[in-house]
This record gives sequence, structure tokens and C-alpha cells, in this order.
Amino acid sequence: MRLTQWTDYSLRVLMYCAATENRPTPPTISEIAQAHGISRSHLTKIAMTLAANGWLETTRGRGGGLRLLKPANQIVLGTVVRQTETDFNLVECFDAKVNTCRLDGLCLLKRTLKDAMAQYLAVLDGVTLADLVAPVAHLPLGEQVIALPPRA
Repeated sequence: MRLTQWTDYSLRVLMYCAATENRPTPPTISEIAQAHGISRSHLTKIAMTLAANGWLETTRGRGGGLRLLKPANQIVLGTVVRQTETDFNLVECFDAKVNTCRLDGLCLLKRTLKDAMAQYLAVLDGVTLADLVAPVAHLPLGEQVIALPPRA
């Protein structure tokens, strides 16, 4: 399975916020866009969706930015992926409306792929944002791109 760009960027925003949660000022959409080389307007839409799903708090104006609404250890990757991905139909036969496969019901591919998808999501259900990033205590004022420490 390949994650959509929307989910990829959603995870990047959440991870960036988790990594910078100890900073005195929250990261901004512009900062995150610059750090990842992503369109600011695209990230704005993503941030609004993440806020609507209860993961981010957005504050406008001077001193504003993005903060996690829940602790990073309570944001589960499987939940984020399920809510940001639009299509879990790995092959045509997963969707009865468009299925034209003549082997449907005879082959084991469908069941095998469903089992694989379930295991994939089960792994993501065991991972939180806190598992993915180490918080950066402080970035110098004016510093816009964070350097995440290597994982041990």
C-alpha cells in the first residue's frame, strides 16, 4: 500500500509539532512548509483538517501557530492513517461496485490482501507520534528548520 501525499503531509505536520512541542513558540504553517519544501497553501488545508479531527490547535496572529491538542503519546498512527486515507481498496475485487474480476470468489488473493492490510494497520495501531520523534527542547530564535536527532 502506498500512502497518499495528503496522509504523508499530515503525518509530517503532526510529527513536526510533536518534535517542537517543548518550544516556547509553536511552529507555523510557513515554517513547516519551508522545512519540508511543501506548498504553504496545501499545508493550510491539511492543518485545518487535522484541527477538525481534533489533533491540532491552530492559533492565528502574532505568536500563533500549531500545537498538538493531545499528547504525542496519545495520537496513534493507525487512527491518523484511517482518517486521512480515502481508499483502502488494494485491488478491484475489494469494491463490489466496480469488481469485474472473473476469479472473484475462486482465488485467495482478496483474502490474502485483506489479511495483509489488517496486519499493516495493526502495526500502525501500535505506534504513536511520540514513538516517531524525540522532542527538540529549543531552537534558536529565527531558526526555521528543525534538525531531528537520529533514532537510536
